[in-house]
Amino acid sequence: MIRLEGLRVQAGGFSLAIEGLSLAAGEYVMLLGPTASGKTVLLETVAGLRRPQSGRIWFGQREVTGEAPERRGAGLVYQDYALFPHLTVAENIGFGLRGRRGRRRTGGTGATGGTAGDGDGGDRGDRVRALAGMLGIDGLLSRYPEGLSGGEQQRVALARALAVEPEVLLLDEPLSALDGPTRQELQGELKRVHQETGATILHVTHDLDEALALGDRMAVLIDGDLRQVGEPQVVTREPADVEVARLVGLTNVLAVAGVRDETSGQRCLTLENGLEIAARVGEPWSADGRAFAVIRAEEIEIEPAAGRRREATLEAAGAGSAEPETVLEGFVRTVKIQSVHASLQVEVTAPAGSDPRTPRLTVHVMRPQVDRLGLAAGSQVRLRIPSAAVHVCSALSGASDRRCV
Repeated sequence: MIRLEGLRVQAGGFSLAIEGLSLAAGEYVMLLGPTASGKTVLLETVAGLRRPQSGRIWFGQREVTGEAPERRGAGLVYQDYALFPHLTVAENIGFGLRGRRGRRRTGGTGATGGTAGDGDGGDRGDRVRALAGMLGIDGLLSRYPEGLSGGEQQRVALARALAVEPEVLLLDEPLSALDGPTRQELQGELKRVHQETGATILHVTHDLDEALALGDRMAVLIDGDLRQVGEPQVVTREPADVEVARLVGLTNVLAVAGVRDETSGQRCLTLENGLEIAARVGEPWSADGRAFAVIRAEEIEIEPAAGRRREATLEAAGAGSAEPETVLEGFVRTVKIQSVHASLQVEVTAPAGSDPRTPRLTVHVMRPQVDRLGLAAGSQVRLRIPSAAVHVCSALSGASDRRCV
């Protein structure tokens, strides 16, 4: 439905470069990136508010690169809603329908019925009432934006964007200004609107939880460069590079100094401080250039250390299992209680002959485990790291020698 080819956009001193990005019809794609990564620039370019220096933009079989914004069939919702304060809710929703004559947009978001409206009569009013009902704001049609809650204003802005039956719906951090409960509620509304309208949606966010909750796929944009595109579960488990790993909340990122092959197709990574970690690396990999081991905190098993302290070892994960795991000893430095889980910082004990500056690893456990296992600052613990929890990636993607395994 949306296809970007060789896109280059200059915005002041900032450059955006997208070699290729495609969204299928009806797909919900989350565009994730930190502040000033170029997310809004990309959205405005797709909407037609910015002209690219080079490249092409396609909506289906129609190239829209040179088309004016009002002719593209894209609905844009900004994070600050941009409602007209002097118009009622009904007038805000129907604003884009004025002067439109009974035009039905094929492939658009017309699941709420009928034509786009005739600009003056009942069709336009029917469309406004139908969208207001779908978004639960039909009781607000005679009110003005002033005095509406943030969630109500966002629903009005979304209804206004949907009113013209856009082929593409573009959302620029639409939930970022809302409180937690309202944000959760609006996430549910967006899911429902997507299901009911079949819209093709490109949704900008810097919130990982939002991206995981809503997206069919996730595109990661950093410094104007599209680093990775894939299903959210794949991006968060197998980040393309260190910056993507940190953006998706993976804190255990450790520099690799070397690698050696083990039995059963497994490999042992030697970290820069001498620590050895078992990893499941499915294809040949060498340590040419800088590489990093990313260890997923939620997949590390933790238990109280019993008996004498042991050095780091690699051993089987159970009787008859060919899956090795790394066993490390250490002590808990801090315990941070979250809403449903706890994050523990564990300082690993240095193996004999290694650099004493061994890493601190973050471990995530469910809150009941903290009390059940007696985990507290100073507790001696043992960590078990399955090789499947270790992913190897490069320092930075975008370089010609980027590789991820």
